Amino acid sequence: MSGPIIIDAMGGDFAPLEIIKGAYDAYLKYSPEIVLVGNKDKIEKAAQDLNIDLKVFKIENCTQEVLMNDHPSDVIRHKKDSSIFVGTKILSENPDGAFVSAGNTGAVMASALLNAKRLEGVLRPAIAVVLPIADKPVIIIDAGANSDCKPQYLKQFALMGKIYYENILNISNPKIGLLNVGGEEGKGNELSIQAYDLLKGFKEINFCGNIEGRELFEGAAHVVVCDGFTGNVLLKSVEGLAGLFFSEIRQILISNFTSKLCAAILKKPFKNMKKKFDYEEYGGAFLVGVNGIVIISHGSSKAKAITNAVRVAVEGQKSRVIEKIAAEINI
Repeated sequence: MSGPIIIDAMGGDFAPLEIIKGAYDAYLKYSPEIVLVGNKDKIEKAAQDLNIDLKVFKIENCTQEVLMNDHPSDVIRHKKDSSIFVGTKILSENPDGAFVSAGNTGAVMASALLNAKRLEGVLRPAIAVVLPIADKPVIIIDAGANSDCKPQYLKQFALMGKIYYENILNISNPKIGLLNVGGEEGKGNELSIQAYDLLKGFKEINFCGNIEGRELFEGAAHVVVCDGFTGNVLLKSVEGLAGLFFSEIRQILISNFTSKLCAAILKKPFKNMKKKFDYEEYGGAFLVGVNGIVIISHGSSKAKAITNAVRVAVEGQKSRVIEKIAAEINI
């Protein structure tokens, strides 16, 4: 029996309205037990505006809210009655459950580590982000949890990324690559060189060697391993480039009458392409290595993203991905 899906109703730019709408849509689609955590009065007002019956949810009232610019340590010390802190506390009491938040990423990670704890043997949890590029999705791990890493961390990231890919994206024995400045062995800084040596001899993964940035877009690897600083810069760069690309395409297609005719013909293919690159389709990033499922959604998530974040959480529960990481992490 899976535990509850605990949703931070106050997290993100469009909380609580879009969060509650997404939670309700997820309830209708997947029928999970959902706990909304946040200011009860604001939750009830949003539900009234949406004409949603809150009886399908359990509500955990909180008096504090975490701002996007709050420092994680301040949240831990001074905002223990916030939706993020209380939500991860509930997760710690229901490790077979899941926590979903579009709020302050640092606060989610810090609260999850304090309350739910790391899985035994995990050196550092990591953020696994799905990028919809090439023929199959690519996972970047770590995408921001650990700016400073040791080679042993990257080895664990590779294993956790493999388990995540197999169980959430349903592709067995994915290719694991190490993000680097060159493809040859011996390239990169000291961290990259030492991590390469560890991954090369790690029989539990299908290591395909170093991956340059451009190869990421060619499907050279299913899981790309890196430190959190590099991974976050890469992720934000890809997001910015995608936005620029679609903006430029739009300007071209509305520039003159002929272009507008072409746009009408190509409307469906471009719509499908945009959907493929829509972060809301993927719901959020999985914080792997924590004793419980934690999904971190984009700060600008609307209802569709929250619904899909719940879907990812439910898939994680069904596949028992946390148990599988716990079983293999000490190899």
